[in-house]
Amino acid sequence: MSWEIQNSLDSKREIREVYGNVLESMIKEGKDVMVCDSDLVGSSGAGRIYEKYKENSVNFGICEQNMIAAAASMSVMGYKPFVHSFSPFVSRRVMDQIYVSAGFSKNDLHIYASEPGFWAQYNGATHTTFEDFAIMRSIPEITVVAPSDAITFAWVMRYYEQHGGVFYNRCTRRNIPMIYKEESTFEYGKSNLIKEGKDVLIIAEGSLVADALEAAALLNEKGISAGVVDLLFVKPLDKELIDREANNYKLVISVENHNIYGGIGEAIGAELALIHATCGFQRLGVHDRYGQVGTVDYLKNIYHISSHHIVEAALEYLGTL
Repeated sequence: MSWEIQNSLDSKREIREVYGNVLESMIKEGKDVMVCDSDLVGSSGAGRIYEKYKENSVNFGICEQNMIAAAASMSVMGYKPFVHSFSPFVSRRVMDQIYVSAGFSKNDLHIYASEPGFWAQYNGATHTTFEDFAIMRSIPEITVVAPSDAITFAWVMRYYEQHGGVFYNRCTRRNIPMIYKEESTFEYGKSNLIKEGKDVLIIAEGSLVADALEAAALLNEKGISAGVVDLLFVKPLDKELIDREANNYKLVISVENHNIYGGIGEAIGAELALIHATCGFQRLGVHDRYGQVGTVDYLKNIYHISSHHIVEAALEYLGTL
């Protein structure tokens, strides 16, 4: 593991472009990958794969359950299948196929679950998922990841291709800030303490890591020392990092683009209870709601998971609000 963070959050990269680039690189390298989609080829960033590498791609149409079962079976023939759809359609809609055809059957499968939570934006409630962490965490032996930027996203793809298993890779397709420098590498099952502090430790998943860094900067301006953890691995949870760091802070805050039920807040809170942590704990997430329409900033605000709400939670707990 060797990573460094960027000096600022100004640089951004589109995740779907990274998805297409990595897949094409794998094919050119002679890797036996199979790219599968459910009528969202143009949305995933893998469109050119279907045009240039027809022997390495299948468009299943709007038949996600069939896609998961068939793709998982491809690994029996030596392929490393990569499937994509919007997150509710590769979690809620296909849970049994993932459970039986991939997990229970010990087949390989990489699931790119795009536009999770508030990233659904104007697609509305039917395309919004705030429960996929809960679903996927409950299936044995599945790896659940929430990359914070293009570098971590690409690393997860490469790790899966080399090692196999079942990976639920939950990430937007959009432009998001670059957290890490190029050529950074990571370790399976390990989270990253990307900023140290003394008062508040913010543990965030996915694109909310950028919000956590913004919140930490705002807190530091107010004289409160804030650290930030990029969770990266939702399952397996990096208990070693949590156990090591939690009691160095007065407060731990988890923040997630997911329902508070079954999400990272519950997982982190359970670990803090098991180690009899002396720090306080606050969990920020969606409170038992369905999705709705709006911009990312609007939705983060109404779900109370923006950088402003992280700062507010810290100040309120520390009694400085």
